[in-house]
Amino acid sequence: MTSSLFGMAGYTGWVLLLLLTIIAYRGFMVMSFKRKADAWTRGGETQDGPLLKRICDALSNSLETAPLFFGIILLANVSDQSAVTDGLAMTYVGARIIQSVSHIISVHHLMIFVVRFPAFLAQVAILIWWSLSLTSVI
Repeated sequence: MTSSLFGMAGYTGWVLLLLLTIIAYRGFMVMSFKRKADAWTRGGETQDGPLLKRICDALSNSLETAPLFFGIILLANVSDQSAVTDGLAMTYVGARIIQSVSHIISVHHLMIFVVRFPAFLAQVAILIWWSLSLTSVI
């Protein structure tokens, strides 16, 4: 397995961890009769605390960029150019996890400015670098 494909597995694992955290919380709330199973209808108001909302937001953020990451990794692998993405694949996943964890920990402007946004920019820069490298622009 290439480093890039291992990175895809890591990214998928991270998304699953966030998802399972939400499922565990909601399952506990339903099974303990603290909430009805329909308490989380799309667009409806929830009574969840700010931590769970931040976990849900981190999951949404992770899912928003997943197609870009997976698409480039798959393109590199099917075109026998995985060497382009192998070097930075785990760095990308690490930046994704840092962004998510900082989002979960705090939404304070300093956390956003010093940790979360730079981690996001690192991901964007890597995606751009890969895209240009795979298309032989650079």
